[in-house]
Amino acid sequence: MTSISSTLSNSLKTELKKADEIWIAVGLLNNSGLQFILDTVNNSCKLNFIVGIDLPTDPKALSKLLSLKGRRRVTTKIMTEDFFHPKVYIIKSQRQFISFVGSANCTMGGLKENIEMSLVTKDKSVCKNLIEWFENGLLPNSQSLTAGFIKEYIPKYNNRINRRKKDKLEIQGLKEKEEVKAEANIKARAKLISALKRVRKSKDYIQKVKDRQSIIRQLRKCLDYPHFKSTDLKTFFSIKELGTIVPIRVKAKILADRTKFTQLMKFICNEQIPIKERIDEALNGKLSIANISEGFISKILVTHNSKKYYLHNKVFTDKLRPFGLELPRGLSFGEKYELTRDILQHILNETKIEDFATFDHYMENPFDLYP
Repeated sequence: MTSISSTLSNSLKTELKKADEIWIAVGLLNNSGLQFILDTVNNSCKLNFIVGIDLPTDPKALSKLLSLKGRRRVTTKIMTEDFFHPKVYIIKSQRQFISFVGSANCTMGGLKENIEMSLVTKDKSVCKNLIEWFENGLLPNSQSLTAGFIKEYIPKYNNRINRRKKDKLEIQGLKEKEEVKAEANIKARAKLISALKRVRKSKDYIQKVKDRQSIIRQLRKCLDYPHFKSTDLKTFFSIKELGTIVPIRVKAKILADRTKFTQLMKFICNEQIPIKERIDEALNGKLSIANISEGFISKILVTHNSKKYYLHNKVFTDKLRPFGLELPRGLSFGEKYELTRDILQHILNETKIEDFATFDHYMENPFDLYP
């Protein structure tokens, strides 16, 4: 019979009461866990312990085990050579065997309070294999528990506990800081959404949408969208709305290979290709053109479809940080853009702002947003 237990104390206690001999191999033992074992088994039960010290085990529990020598049938070894991490309990009662193997250390947290997982088996061959692993695999590679070892171990244990307390305080401080930051982000985002909903109902909102659509039409005309052949770059660079592009160096690179520029523009606007792939290829692939940057590409995307794509530049992204919309690290720019776009799309949907071109106007003009 094999089963799974998430709380070990009840089922383990039932079997320990009947035990003639037990084998316990755990990475962590503390006083309460050991006391649970000792209070449950009868005095004639033979005890076999192999305990790790890496997690670290409480020296008080080791001292208690050492004090049993001569009063109980007990073998206690400690594993010092390697990081010792098992959680194995084997119980023999007359000719019956049962084993508990899983995540529960010999502490009251592991045995009773935490959510753990232990595989419980009464298969005799499995239990005997575990005993063989204990006696032939672990015992020869472990050392006897002595008073001298405990004396040397105590200051090292205390140092580790103090470091863990310090680490715990630092982690707690970090968590609290992040919770405050997250709460601030939520409040800031709620404030942004509230402001956008307000301007959505304002008298001049429709005019702002029309102004932005007019700019998009101008950009499309000077770019010869969607053909990108007879482009008027002078006019394109003169349009400062939806991102200022400085023509120095960029214009020369475009004029040096107009055919490649046309191919690049058509590729950027190709909706058959995922946006992250389009952006990364445009920046670093075979079609990339020197000095055509993230801002230039995102301006083309907004011109192409202002309902799907936002304008990326430093000013805009700096204004998004208070709302918790920082670009994640470790990703390509195309992946970052796609993730941010998806988050912003939720804001547009919730506020019913017409498109990202209009959204960009309000982010550029905070007085319009927060009069």
